[in-house]
Amino acid sequence: MAGRGGKKGKKGANGYKLPEPIPQGEILTDLSKKQWIIGKSIGIGGFGEIYSAAPYTSKTPKDYPAVIKIEPHGNGPLFVEMHFYMRNAKPDDISTWKKKKKIQRLGMPEFIGSGSHECHGIKYRFVIMERYGTDLWKLFIENNRKFPEHTVYKLAIQIIDILEYIHSKTYVHGDIKGANLLLDLKNKNQIYLVDFGLASHYSQKLDYKTDPKKAHNGTIEYTSRDAHIGVPTMRGDFEILGYNIIQWLCGELPWEKNLKDPVAVQKLKEKAFDNIDLFLNNCFNNRVPLPVSQYMKLLADMKFNDTPNYVKYRQLFEKALEKIGDTPDGKLIFTNDVNVNSKVQKESTPRRKKKVIDDIDVDNRRKSPRIKKLPNPNPRAISLDESTLGIVVDRKREKLRDMKKMLDDISDDSDTEYDIQIVKKKKKNVEEEIKKQLGARRGRKKIVDKNSDSEPEVMPKGTRSRQIPRAKKILRSKAVDSDEDIFGDY
Repeated sequence: MAGRGGKKGKKGANGYKLPEPIPQGEILTDLSKKQWIIGKSIGIGGFGEIYSAAPYTSKTPKDYPAVIKIEPHGNGPLFVEMHFYMRNAKPDDISTWKKKKKIQRLGMPEFIGSGSHECHGIKYRFVIMERYGTDLWKLFIENNRKFPEHTVYKLAIQIIDILEYIHSKTYVHGDIKGANLLLDLKNKNQIYLVDFGLASHYSQKLDYKTDPKKAHNGTIEYTSRDAHIGVPTMRGDFEILGYNIIQWLCGELPWEKNLKDPVAVQKLKEKAFDNIDLFLNNCFNNRVPLPVSQYMKLLADMKFNDTPNYVKYRQLFEKALEKIGDTPDGKLIFTNDVNVNSKVQKESTPRRKKKVIDDIDVDNRRKSPRIKKLPNPNPRAISLDESTLGIVVDRKREKLRDMKKMLDDISDDSDTEYDIQIVKKKKKNVEEEIKKQLGARRGRKKIVDKNSDSEPEVMPKGTRSRQIPRAKKILRSKAVDSDEDIFGDY
């Protein structure tokens, strides 16, 4: 580590020059007198560095299951975060909350320890937490700045659960974003919300005072309208989450080119809430996912001091997942699966009903060679609108006018999805085909003439529903031209 001395010092995420790194193998003692050994640096914050760590047992550990966040003693954010964890992230408190809410998991980091340490003549403050995996921002960039809808809905539900816990402690987070949402190392379908450096108490008083010192706190692209004027609110946390949801689905937010001008960004957000439909239509190119539209409108109806209806917010996304055969605790898939994602219906307002062929019971109709059901699709790829029907049309057996009518019905409604297969038939001799069909008929009776040397004649038996076919004289065999234009006349 000494070799780094001649190099340029590291800078934090906010451009602040960081102090010299803590040497690997350094031993720290927390307030409970438990010792920890420092591993490699795994990240840089705004004012300090994050290191892998492990309990110290006089031997070099093979694994480093914890992280230690270290900042100079005079820095404010880690002081705030440390005290938030000490008061609100005790393992017993989190366990009690999960039992109360009857949930199996909660993405709230548990407090492990904290303390002070001196190195290179500088006094540091540190906090110890469980170690997590990669963050959502990295995954977002790796996947071309888009997540599948079903994954975004699962993320939203998990974050709402975390916010409900934080708000129950009279705090707001204030900086929800992909970089602060980490995957669990053991369960890749669980995320954790970290970095409580901007956590603060909220007020539910009817009157509030703006705080210029706290104005525009947070990450500008996600900062809520309330935070832009320095007022921390529960509504603000849900607004920040809303901007993340939109970015994960669209790829970007409309004001990302103005991030150096917080006031300009603030005005664009206020304008967005003046007309939610227009804002969302511009973001989604008029194909707004219904749960997102409902979420933002529910948010727009909240007063600054309202407590969010956590159940209602969750249900918006739970119902959307249910319609596509998924569940809130399903797998988090970050790659954009076209087959799944394209099937999720995107609409903010009800549309006209799709045409249905009258007098046809799809499930109970007589099996016909004319129309055949395709094999069932992957259940993960079922649309929110389950009216999609795959059909195979046998051109030779289908009358031309019926085919045209069917195709007109299909093209008349652009919202309906069909799979159409036009099967090219082999050229067959008509005479051979008739013989084959006659030979396959059941209930045949042999008429034998004892005085004849020829083969016995086969005469088919007739029924009420199937009359005896009249004998037809075949003048010549005509080959079927299977390449004939499907829309041409016979």
